[in-house]
Amino acid sequence: MQIARVLFHASRAITVLLLAGCATGGVLEVSFVAPSTNTDGSPLTDLTTYRIYYGTSDSPCRGQRVIMAAVPKVPLPADQRLTVKLTGLTVGQLYFVAVSAMNSRGIESECTKALSARARRP
Repeated sequence: MQIARVLFHASRAITVLLLAGCATGGVLEVSFVAPSTNTDGSPLTDLTTYRIYYGTSDSPCRGQRVIMAAVPKVPLPADQRLTVKLTGLTVGQLYFVAVSAMNSRGIESECTKALSARARRP
């Protein structure tokens, strides 16, 4: 299993992205810590959606393949991970994944640095 970490500026907040090959065929799991503060230290209160971009090129951000994940309605404990499962992938294929966040005004953050892992089956 491959695991990587990267700092992420999400709507001016910082989080961590983990990318790991999963134990089922053609699946990757993307796991990240939800941001809770803006870079100025103020509480992040208007985050609505995460965008998980993925593809076979090393720059998937703003590409055609994207999964939208709603932000949980209840506050999460510090360091609580959110996980999104990417399915329907080609087993053994190397995929690159990057995450961004969107606030209630529709402003999207910069994407994380793309991380890679191979889709796996059991």
